[in-house]
Amino acid sequence: MTINSNTQSFTSLNGAIKVTQISQAESSSTTQTKKLTDSVSVNISSNSEPLKEETVIQSRNGYVNPEQKTRIKMLKEHYLSIVQENNQFKDPYGHIWDKYENTSSPYYIQGLTKEEREIAHTNEFNFQTQGEKNGNFDLRDPIFKERDNSSLFDNVDVAQRKAFDREKVNSQFQFLLDKYNISIPQDTKLSFTIDPNILKATVNGTDDKTLAKSVEDVINTADNAKQLFLHIYSSRSDDSTQYNEDASSKFHITQNIKDATGYTLKDLEIKDGKFITPDGTDVGEIYAKKINENSKMSDEHKQMIISADIADLKKLAKDGFDSVPDLVLSIDYQNGSFYDVKQSENFGTEKSGWIKDWKEALKNEMIAHKDDEEYQSQYLDTTQFTKKYNDIDLTSKKNSTKSDNKEVLTKDELMLKYLLGNDEKSKNYDFQEIIEKLQKINEQN
Repeated sequence: MTINSNTQSFTSLNGAIKVTQISQAESSSTTQTKKLTDSVSVNISSNSEPLKEETVIQSRNGYVNPEQKTRIKMLKEHYLSIVQENNQFKDPYGHIWDKYENTSSPYYIQGLTKEEREIAHTNEFNFQTQGEKNGNFDLRDPIFKERDNSSLFDNVDVAQRKAFDREKVNSQFQFLLDKYNISIPQDTKLSFTIDPNILKATVNGTDDKTLAKSVEDVINTADNAKQLFLHIYSSRSDDSTQYNEDASSKFHITQNIKDATGYTLKDLEIKDGKFITPDGTDVGEIYAKKINENSKMSDEHKQMIISADIADLKKLAKDGFDSVPDLVLSIDYQNGSFYDVKQSENFGTEKSGWIKDWKEALKNEMIAHKDDEEYQSQYLDTTQFTKKYNDIDLTSKKNSTKSDNKEVLTKDELMLKYLLGNDEKSKNYDFQEIIEKLQKINEQN
């Protein structure tokens, strides 16, 4: 179906929505066509806001361990105050040494273990040297004796960061859905699969092809699919079956070349062990030139990058692009959250509770074996915690009604909504009547 007027036209083609705008200054023969997956900017009238593409999804969202944040603040307050006291002495550094090493000094601090003494000494020395600018902290300082250290476990902290990022990405994706007036019905489970060469997603999992295509178009706006790919990548666990080192290396060299030159390796001809552009140029030469033009890099860094990447590029050209599998990544989505696939660790809503259980087990283990320096943790394998959460049924226990969910729009309804705006009045319009009116206007002009 094609709708034409003297101001804009809408075309539904192969399930995709295309928008064409014609300004008054343009001739009737000149149009600018933009697919929803390219760059959407629909300005129906001077009173409506244009729909512009924006990268909303962010793979990493600035996670800060709250316990670490608290401890850093406490360390700064504690030691900066002590620095002021140290400066009252003729030799501040000698005074610090007396406090921690000179048992005959009246300032010697009693009651510290050997490890605590070393940590406190180092922390105080660093603050004395660097003051407020000091960024080198040991968070096991004895001033935290009474605080729970379980939040400082490195592996737990990584898992908490992944869960934090997941909740942020869930919210960001919902913002995208709302922006483009897309609603996913309750309990509908979608699967997103992202091609690493073009960083575009395909959406499956539902018989509603219109819904799948609409969601696909939305996630493929701006760099949202790319950011979702990077989020899946950073959320992988050690037992992920959709990740391997060779595929990862292929992805990185492919992206480095594309970011610097604009060329996609998959689309280039391989000749004499080189990837050749359509004009016959070695893409490696273009890449090296682009890197050398980067004024923000040192010459040493440039040469390191060029040497490593050109070596990988030559090997890939020699073996063939398809000699290494593509790093194709997938993730599921249901009821407002993304869920990890092909791995035991899940960071989606309701399925990330294992992190708390794991943290508690490690904490209790640490307390029980605090005096055993050679003890090895029995809880490094997280599968003993993840199973019960992975078995959770995410489908709702109640029947959904129209009042429970937003309206799901068809392609034509979505086009109409772009045309008329989002006001409540437009809901009462007869679609066919609007088409006929537009056709009449077009004929008159």
